Amino acid sequence: MAATAVVDHAAAAATLHAARQQRRSVAMLTERWPELTSEDAYRIQELGLQLREGDGERIVGGKLGFTSAAMRAAMRVDAPNTGWVTDAMLRHDGVVDLDDHLHPKVEPEIAFVLAQDLRAPVTSGDVLRATAAVVPCLEVVDSRYHDFRFTALDNVADDSSAGAFVLGDPVPVDGIDLRTCGVVLETDGEVVATAAGAAVLDHPAAAVAWMVDHTHGRRLEAGHVVLSGGLTAPVDLSPGTTVRVTIDRLGSAELRVRAPRRND
Repeated sequence: MAATAVVDHAAAAATLHAARQQRRSVAMLTERWPELTSEDAYRIQELGLQLREGDGERIVGGKLGFTSAAMRAAMRVDAPNTGWVTDAMLRHDGVVDLDDHLHPKVEPEIAFVLAQDLRAPVTSGDVLRATAAVVPCLEVVDSRYHDFRFTALDNVADDSSAGAFVLGDPVPVDGIDLRTCGVVLETDGEVVATAAGAAVLDHPAAAVAWMVDHTHGRRLEAGHVVLSGGLTAPVDLSPGTTVRVTIDRLGSAELRVRAPRRND
């Protein structure tokens, strides 16, 4: 029997980092290292974040993936995963340039802006008390793997498919039951999906609490924004389209898709 190859965390992180920089997809890490573990995947994620920080990016918050029961069933996992977002990913003008991405899709989310550091263990109530505001959010998920195909562990290593995000205006969370907030996702004025806040681990604050209790070295801090997870299935982005999410009692966020200029 052939010996199992030892996972080269640094090489894997460098491969994904180059794929992000060059906008070129790569083979799944689990094809090279079938015995990849969760610990390996999060170590690769961390090394990739360090490479991005070395390029001048700054961590501004966290994000969750696989927060819906349907997505966990599809990926054959029993828990969410976590990643991190940087200042370079925030689209202040709401414009998402397809030249910046490989396989971009968009998900509506509820984001939390933290007023206090969060340390494990925490409850949903602790998260809400530490929250300065909640914000309608559109997250652009992307994957550095061929054809947007990956396992759950590949996804972790690839920073939970973090791509970009757009935020609406912040709203105080006091008195708002986030579980019952209705969500409408539109593309060019046509409704393409609906949901409610409870689609994310039964309560978006529960997702943030889960991240606090399952971080891998980094911590959520005051001022961080936390993307609590997709409220609907992801929707493909097409050149020239406008995507808008409207969340009851929270407001809306909108992005516009700029067509690619490259000729691949």
